[in-house]
Amino acid sequence: MNMENPTNTNDMQRDARSGRSGPSVMLIALAVVVVLFVVFFLQNSERLTIDFLVFEKRTTIRWSLLVAVVLGILVDRIFAMSWRRWRRRNNE
Repeated sequence: MNMENPTNTNDMQRDARSGRSGPSVMLIALAVVVVLFVVFFLQNSERLTIDFLVFEKRTTIRWSLLVAVVLGILVDRIFAMSWRRWRRRNNE
């Protein structure tokens, strides 16, 4: 015996009528950005030399881009966490 929750069914029907069923716009945008980055990553196989402060590294552009993206994400997350903590302290 399969009994459905009427509230859940009504919510799903309302979401479908309002156009909110299916993947969100942010999910689609994220997928497009990831696909573009992968294509860009695979196309940049030219070698280069990175000379930064006291070290020198010979690598491809693709790995330099990947490291830059990962470091950018880390810096963003660290900044966002510290900003939230600072705002929380000032609101108390």
